[in-house]
Amino acid sequence: MTLGYADKSFLFPVGKINRLVIYPLTFDEFVFNYRKNIYDYIKNSFINKSFINEEIHKELLDVFNDYLFVGGMPEVVNTFIKYKDNKVNAYLKCYDRLSEIYSDYLADMELYQASSESIMKSRLIFRNIYSQLNKENKNFKASQINEKYKKRDVLTPIEWLITANIVNKSCLLKEHVTSPLIESNDSMYRLYLSDMGLFTFQSGINAKSFILDKNNTLSGIFYENYVSIELVARKYDLFYWKGKRNSELEFLIDFSGTLIPIDCKKNKGSLNSVIEYRTNNRKSTVIKVSKNHYGYDENNDILTIPYYYLSFYLDSLK
Repeated sequence: MTLGYADKSFLFPVGKINRLVIYPLTFDEFVFNYRKNIYDYIKNSFINKSFINEEIHKELLDVFNDYLFVGGMPEVVNTFIKYKDNKVNAYLKCYDRLSEIYSDYLADMELYQASSESIMKSRLIFRNIYSQLNKENKNFKASQINEKYKKRDVLTPIEWLITANIVNKSCLLKEHVTSPLIESNDSMYRLYLSDMGLFTFQSGINAKSFILDKNNTLSGIFYENYVSIELVARKYDLFYWKGKRNSELEFLIDFSGTLIPIDCKKNKGSLNSVIEYRTNNRKSTVIKVSKNHYGYDENNDILTIPYYYLSFYLDSLK
């Protein structure tokens, strides 16, 4: 018997396929599509280090908060743009679309996994990302989704969710660290959702409450999830650092052999973690991402970047 082309099964043309990984829109991409004039203003202001007065600063933070709710799914962004003249209505329409996409994610997990047990675990993990982060110890714990689960019981479904670009994994580094940053086999870790809108939807925040009282409603993990999205979209592996006495830096990136600590804060925060990090590691400029104005603290070697500048800062590194 001679095998010919009668077999219509798909043959993967190795070496002749270009792969393109597409992520949800990052903040800069969202603004580019939503309000191009504001995109140009933010970009030019960052490049020229222009002074931004308080009124405009608050307006830019409002646009950033729109992104926190809408996220980067193209269909949701298009919905927001379509109804943007009525903010409350736009948020409610986006909420409906996010609900549909969230349900579609859960349904699709059944199509690509071999066993019903793996499907169940993947769904449980996905549904529990927000609640895992919204606790004092933000590390992922298998026993929180099922008291009988051990760490090894969720490794495969977590890897599937990561490979599918549904969740992003950040690994723990302790005290003294060196480049290149490497995950240890027994490392603790945190999981973030790959889309900001889905994360906000999973939190259960009411759309109207978000608009009226977002500054008090949102906890720090919303901003951490945002930073994780920006980093992953630019091909950075995610790591977080912990020292002694509960000191912590939310992210640590390796840029061409230079380690850049990123301190993500909802409010001003303290210097304790920065001091502890520098006690154990070579001194480098710490990036503090917050709602505060852009500025450099020469005495403490800390560069403060408002949330709306982060995309442009990360692009400037390259």
